[in-house]
Parts: sequence; structure tokens; C-alpha cells
Amino acid sequence: MNKQELFVNVILPLPLPDFFTYRVPEILSHEIEIGKRVLVPFGRNKFYAAIIYTIHSEKPTKYQTKNIVNVLDETPIVNERQLSLWIWIADYYMCSYGEVMAIALPSAFKLASESKIGLHSEFDGDISLLSEKEIQIVSSLMNSKTLSIKQIEKICQHVYVLPLIKSLVDKGIIFFSEEVETRYKAKMETYVYLSEKYTTSEEALNQLFQELELSKQTQKQSDALLYVLSLLQRETDNLVSKNKLTALQKITDSQLTTLVKKGILKTMQLPVSRLPIFFREKAPSVIELSSYQEKAFTSIQQQFEFFNTVLLHGVTGSGKTEIYIKLIQEEIDKGKQVLYLLPEIALTTQIINRLRKYFGNKVGVYHSRFNESERVEIWQEVLSRDESSYQIIIGARSALFLPFYNLGLIIVDEEHDVSYKQFEPNPHYHARDSAMVLAQIHKAKTLLGSATPSIETYYNTVKNKFGLVTLHQRFGGLALPEIKIIDIKKEGRNEQGYSPYTKSLLHHIEKALERKEQVILFQNRRGFSVHLECKVCNFIPSCKNCDVTLTYHKTINQLRCHYCGYSENVPKACDMCKNSSMEMRGTGTEKIEEDLQIIFPSANITRLDYDSTRSKTAYQHIISNFENRKIDILVGTQMITKGLDFDNVSTVGILNADNMLFYPDFRSFERAYQLIAQVSGRAGRKNKQGIVLLQTFNPGHPIFQYVFNNDYFSLFEKTLLERKQFNYPPICRFIKITLKHKKNENLNHLAEEFAILLRKIFPNKVLGPEYPPIIKLKNMYQKDIILKIYPSKNLPLCKREIKKIISLPLFKSIQIHIDVDPY
Repeated sequence: MNKQELFVNVILPLPLPDFFTYRVPEILSHEIEIGKRVLVPFGRNKFYAAIIYTIHSEKPTKYQTKNIVNVLDETPIVNERQLSLWIWIADYYMCSYGEVMAIALPSAFKLASESKIGLHSEFDGDISLLSEKEIQIVSSLMNSKTLSIKQIEKICQHVYVLPLIKSLVDKGIIFFSEEVETRYKAKMETYVYLSEKYTTSEEALNQLFQELELSKQTQKQSDALLYVLSLLQRETDNLVSKNKLTALQKITDSQLTTLVKKGILKTMQLPVSRLPIFFREKAPSVIELSSYQEKAFTSIQQQFEFFNTVLLHGVTGSGKTEIYIKLIQEEIDKGKQVLYLLPEIALTTQIINRLRKYFGNKVGVYHSRFNESERVEIWQEVLSRDESSYQIIIGARSALFLPFYNLGLIIVDEEHDVSYKQFEPNPHYHARDSAMVLAQIHKAKTLLGSATPSIETYYNTVKNKFGLVTLHQRFGGLALPEIKIIDIKKEGRNEQGYSPYTKSLLHHIEKALERKEQVILFQNRRGFSVHLECKVCNFIPSCKNCDVTLTYHKTINQLRCHYCGYSENVPKACDMCKNSSMEMRGTGTEKIEEDLQIIFPSANITRLDYDSTRSKTAYQHIISNFENRKIDILVGTQMITKGLDFDNVSTVGILNADNMLFYPDFRSFERAYQLIAQVSGRAGRKNKQGIVLLQTFNPGHPIFQYVFNNDYFSLFEKTLLERKQFNYPPICRFIKITLKHKKNENLNHLAEEFAILLRKIFPNKVLGPEYPPIIKLKNMYQKDIILKIYPSKNLPLCKREIKKIISLPLFKSIQIHIDVDPY
């Protein structure tokens, strides 16, 4: 009787519309398991590491199945709960399973073969008929076994080398092969141990010491050996790291090498973790909640009996983190895991330190600033079920995809933050919404925390979909900061126009510095100046690839595009009229930092923005220095608005609040309120009331009044009224369809055709096509179409109709990007 054939459906890390089926050779049948990686051929010659999604015995009838080549993992690296989340994200956000896999897995897990070129063994060395470039390639291959195409491009100093390679293949000199290289390599460390001869016989060890002490030269070796033995006695496995031995300089490398050569000591290489180990120095003090916090904590527990998701709406400085810690402790005591999501990597430093005081090495951190090997090791830590493995993970949105097996609670701090939405690349998922689905998969609870909740989240509490707990008072009964609205038209006028520094702002900064207090200044633009402009003809240098002006960065003395990364040197003269009078317009964080250093020469001033935090530890360094009061004035972009807690900040300045208000987005007022309220909350958080100086040309704007009165509910009611009037979220859902083409005329024609087809299916529900604020991005013109989907409509059915239109041959020449819940 023939044994039944096995097949696997796999997910490939490519933007493909469906699963792919492969046959399992009998020799590998006992190794396959859902969630393991398998090496599979795809296309003519390529190989990829794919994830097994299902195992079955149904042989495809429409095509000949290929065999899997190898099983790459001993145990699954992805569990079935993760796969459920991947499928939900792909279906809801209208992307492929492969695109989800590509962002979910650490890059070291995503293996793909690379084309390598080698010399045929039959090649006789005759190069007389070859061109100069061909000789270069063959000469290089004689010194190397194989070369990649990129390496050959470097050798030839030529971008397009395929014709040269094809010519050498046709002549039978070289051949193509596909190689798959493992990207993750364990970190190895040298360990030292005593030779078995001396561990089994105390007499032999005593005799050895007697021999070593006979001469002055070997006496030092005797002392060194004694030191090694003293350290080995403290180790349970009788192994000591070489780095540990030589760290205190009590033993030299040469002494250690001599003892190894004599066979007294032996060495071995062992894998070690790249992740730091954190031990609590002492038991943490018990968290004592205020009566308000205690009431909120109890209310959250009660709400969780009725709701899977609860919103904790607490003013800035109300002590939400202490409540989070108490809730985390409850889950840890049950043996559960906890995911603590934050919108920015910048916030992790403070939160890590606070949580590790209580939970020690149970706390792990995961975000995009870790290198690929570190991310693999964190993944493996979460995957393992050892007692020492992480039970609490703090991370940005990518932490959602870790292999949790027993989640009890997900905390989404600053849930309103736009950073939870992924804009590039696909999938355009929202981490807050995906976290609620993940919690549902694990039968866990979700706690959303914010001082300024998103309109959607608060609307869900009003509709009794989420629970609501409020904290109206700051911890310790401290008053919210005093907010002073400054009219720039009255106080900022000078000979050059309007200054970004009004007299009131400079006065309060000066007073704060005199009192040895710290200051935060918020400017929502990075760079030195917004752009350069010719005084004569008003020409403004713009990006060659995008429809935006270039921002001037003084530290690197370049003009840069913040969208595609294009940069150019600062022009000595205008490109249009050749006049040398180029003037800086607008003010970025770099310029603010320089100006303040002139105004307050004795103050220590630092910038916190994307440009100043490119290195892995830059965030931590700046925040640590500010906490330790080594920085007097911190100038920053949105990074400084997000939940940071500093004891000594008394003064916060918002240099131009109008930049946030007048933006072509229906959420602009909501986002402006959130940003202003959040940055205001950094003032006066511990000992006394702080002050916030809000500079504006429009002091009577209602948003400023809502902030002034800390009146979120009025903002919510007014905003919801407008959303109902125009049928905007949360009253309905948006699906944004962005069409891109290199030629503007082609884009216009195809966008209109696409909109016509949509209107036939969804009458009166289609907005556009219209150009977005930036018409051209990365050499592609773009237009947006917005589709409104009402709650009464079948959302999956609507998505299927959209996919049918996209698949039409008419739209093959155009790039189409879909973003569900885009704003």
C-alpha cells in the first residue's frame, strides 16, 4: 500500500496574492510542522525560506507541485496564534500574506538565495579572445570561489554587467548557481576551564603548584592559576569567561596562553546572548496608589469583567504608569505574558528603567533600532517557555508580531498617537487596532491609555463597545500647568518681521534658568530653515524626485528632502537668475538650538529630533542627560510630546502652534489639541505647578481654549458633530486608494476610469480622484480616491469588489496602493 503523499501550503515573504503548495519528500515528512521555515524553490532558480501554514494531503490538479528542499528549524519559530493575526491583518488591510510576513519576522529569518557566479572546472585559462572587462571578471574569479553580481559590478565599476556575464556563460567559462546563506550567527565567547587531570586529582594539582613555585618565572604563572581557580570555584559549571578573567587585569593574555599551552587550562567556544541581563539590586518598594489611582485601578478590574477593551483617560501626570505596573503584576502572578506598546522608541528608555525596578530581567525590549541578530535573540527569548524567559515585552508597533504563547494583557500607552499607524511599507496596519485583535486571539484584555484619546476610541466608549475609566487629577494633587496664550502679532514683531521668540517666552526661560529649572521648547519642524529662497526672483530649490522644497541642514551644510532622502550642496547662487542673494526662510529645530545658544550662552542646550537621534543609543543618551539635569533647554519635535516624565521641567514653550492647525486633513484640529495638550503635560510634574507658553497668531482659536480649559469632552462633542455632518470617521470607515504613475497624463486618465468603476458599485460614496498635498513623490505622480464604507455595509464584500477592479488588465500599468482606515 502506497504511503499517502503530504503537501504544505506556505507563506512566502513576497507580495503574492495567495498561499503556495509544495510537496513534502518522504525523507522530510517527519520534520514538517506548522510554523517552521522550509526552503522552497520559486521561479526559475530562486530559493526562499517560507513559513508552513497548513499541512494536508490534497494534491493540486492545476499545476505540477515542486518539492520543498529542506526544513530549516528544529521547532516552529511562529505559532498558530501569530498566524491568525497575520491572516487578519492581510484580510483587513487588503494586502498579501507575504507582505505581513515580511514585516513580522526579523530580517535574519527571511532567507533568499543569491545568484553566484563561478569558473567552470574545464576552463583552460585562455583569455586571449576576451574583452578587458571580461578579463577583469575572470581574473577575480581565479582568486575567489564565487562572486555575486554586486561584487562584479564593483570590480568592473559598471552598473550593468549582465551582458558581460551572459557573454562569459555562452563561452562556457563561467556558470550561475544559487546560494542561501544563514544570516543569523550566534555570538561566541571563549571560556576557560581546568584540565581534567587536575580536577580529578588533588595530588596532581598540589604537585603542579610546587613545580610552578620553583622559579621566579613560573611563580607568576602560579599566581595566575590561583586567580583562575578562585573564579572557577564561584561558577556552578566550572567555566569562566576569558573576558571576565582579563577584565580586572590580574592575569595577562600571555599568562593565560602559557597555561593553556602547558595543558593546565583548556578553552572552549560557547554561544552567549547579545542581550543585557538586568538584576534588581533590591526588592522594589510597594507601589502606593493615591485614592484616585486606587479607585481607577479597581474600576479597570471591574470593567474588564464586562469589556475586553478599556480606555484609561487620565490627565498628564496623573500616574497612569503606576496603575499599569499593578495590573502587570497581577498578570505575572498568574503566569501570563504582558505586551506594553509605546508609540516611539524614545519613550522606551524611561519606561524600561521603571519597569525593571519592579520586574528585573523579566522585562524585554523590542524595536527597530536593534540589529537583526539582537531581534532574533529577543524573538527566541519570547518563544522559549523557560522560567528565565521574558514575561513582559516593551516595544513599538513591531512588538505585536513576537511569538507570544500566553498573553494576559496588552497595554497600548498614548493610544491616540499617529506613530501606531504604519504608512510605509505595506501593510498599512494600525498597531492599536491590531493589538485588540491579538488580545482577542489570546483571550486577553486590552488597556488603552491616553490623556487625549483619539475620537474613534472615545466614540467606542460612548457606544459601550469599550469600558471607560477616568483620572481627572494629577498625582499628589498637583495642579495642571498654567497655560499662557501669547499673541505673536503683539509680542513677536521686530525689524525683520516676526521673531519666533516673544518677550514673554524669553523672560520665562530666563527666570527658569535662574531657578536652576529646565525648559522644553517644541517646534514641529526639523532642520535649520524650512527652505532657501532667492531675494531677487523668489526661486526656491526643490527636490528632483518629489514635489517638495528642500530643507536646509546646517550641521551637514546640505539641502535635504525629508521624503526620499535626496540631498544637494547649498547653491552659491540662484539657479534661475544667478544672483548670489539666497536667504533662509522659516525656522527648524537646528536653528532654534543655535539661536538660543547665542541668547543664553551659559545654558546647556540640546536638540531631540530625527536628525539628532539616528544612532542606536542617541535617544537614551539625550534623555538620560536631561533627567540628570545636564541639559538646561531641550528643543524638539513631536518626540518630546510623547509621555516623557521629567521632575525638574517648569517651563514649556510652543513656538508656533498655528503650524499644527492649518493642515489639509480633517483630523488637524484633533491632532493639534493632542500635540499641544501632550507637550503642555511635560511641565510641572513633580513639585510645583509649571507654565506653558503657547505662541500663536490666532489667540482666539477654539482649540487653544479647549487646551486652556483642559476640556477634552467639548472638543469631542464638537468634532463628532462635524464628523456626523460630513460622514467622516468614526461615523463611517475610509478606504484610501492611491494611484501612482510616472506620467501625469496617464495617471489622470486611469484615475478617472478607476473612479467611474467604483461609483457604479458605490454610488455617492466615492471622493476624488484628487491630488494629495504632495503631488509627486519619488518620481511618481499620485492621486487619491477615498471610499466611504458605512457600518451597515458588508466590509469584506466591499473589499472583494475593489480587488476585482484592481485586477482588471486596464490598470496593469499603474501602481495601486490601498490603505484601510488611512488617517
